[in-house]
Amino acid sequence: MEKKEEKSYAVLGMGRYGRKIAETIAKTGVDVLVADSDYDLINEYSSIFTYAVSLDLNNEKALRDLGLNQIDIAIVDMKNNLEATIMCIMIAKEEGVSKVIATAGTEMAEQILKKVGADEVVIPEHDAAFRMAKNLISEDFIEYFDLGNNLCVVKVRPRNEWIGKSLRQLKLPERYDFKVVGIENEDGIQTEFSKDDIIIKDKIMVLIIKKESIYDFV
Repeated sequence: MEKKEEKSYAVLGMGRYGRKIAETIAKTGVDVLVADSDYDLINEYSSIFTYAVSLDLNNEKALRDLGLNQIDIAIVDMKNNLEATIMCIMIAKEEGVSKVIATAGTEMAEQILKKVGADEVVIPEHDAAFRMAKNLISEDFIEYFDLGNNLCVVKVRPRNEWIGKSLRQLKLPERYDFKVVGIENEDGIQTEFSKDDIIIKDKIMVLIIKKESIYDFV
């Protein structure tokens, strides 16, 4: 893989979090390498990503043959396989990956992964996928507020396909399982609005959404 000035990414382990991160990054047109032990899954995604490889992520030689020395940022998403996650983190850092982000299933696992070299550890249930995607490449997600009880508030710019349509036409709660609680107008963000109000480009929207539903919204 030829090194480019723009950042290159690897997603090792295509769990739900990893898939969403990979899909979001790939939409920007940058290089994304994805790897997973599930051949059928890799075959399904082979046309989307720059490189898609099926291999045992607990195999040191196979990992070293991936070309991680050409990767800037690696996301390791195998929170249910601590041994493989540790292997991927250690080899990625040894190969010179500047930033390694890993998922963990528990806070104890989070501490272990940080000790073996992870630059950042995410517990997906605590820190939704879109938030990481925003930090990496997206400008549409502006703010995130954790409300507890599996709920959060997000401020977003409207998607292009929403612009010029009303909330009634879009049926956003039914499509994405969130509630629109505020829309920006000339006087700032207003909590009182009509479903017939037209969505305007760059006008901020405030949503209440379940954390796990963010995966489908990204």
